[in-house]
Amino acid sequence: MKILFIKVTIVTQLILLVVMLLASCVGLQKKCQAPLSPECSHYIDLWQNIIDSIISANFPSEIGYFRSVVWEDDFDNAWVNKGNEVNITRQFIQKLNHSQKIFVAAHELAHLKLGHYYSKVGIIIPTQIPSVNNSYQNQSFGHYDSTLKMGKTIMAKGFDFNKEEEADKLALEFVKNVGVDPEGYLKLLLIIQHSTNNPDMKKRVRSMKNILSR
Repeated sequence: MKILFIKVTIVTQLILLVVMLLASCVGLQKKCQAPLSPECSHYIDLWQNIIDSIISANFPSEIGYFRSVVWEDDFDNAWVNKGNEVNITRQFIQKLNHSQKIFVAAHELAHLKLGHYYSKVGIIIPTQIPSVNNSYQNQSFGHYDSTLKMGKTIMAKGFDFNKEEEADKLALEFVKNVGVDPEGYLKLLLIIQHSTNNPDMKKRVRSMKNILSR
């Protein structure tokens, strides 16, 4: 019995170690939560308004269900987990213009509506988006994968191509119902494509072009 107890203890310790290592890789540590700073409060409300604008134009009976969550960690990202929360980093939301915020939120909501869940972080996110004059020349972007480092953070890989493509298609419908020019969604995908060698991004761009040309 003593030997069995020692073995169980060792296994438990190993599991805890793995969990801690995974948590450190994801790097999510600074969630905006009570008591909220004025900045956190502002960006939570801003992100919530973006989410609500999409919901009210597409499934208004669900207003109040999907909630904004803002993180203060030093990387640019947006993602969803199983549930009703749509996450974004404050650093990222500061760099997006109004239409880009809608595109990102629509994509995340589409994953949730389609039942696409990922346990860590997910979806498409450029590492840098200029906030002034929308000039993308000489900027560095990247669709993260299992090896891309953002600062000191190693990001987990997001959904596979089929799920991303499905979410793009549904998000495009959401965007149209909001009244935002869907060509801007394609431009955001093109920005990511031009900065990465990920073949799935090229497929997503081709798919989006085909949809918009119909």
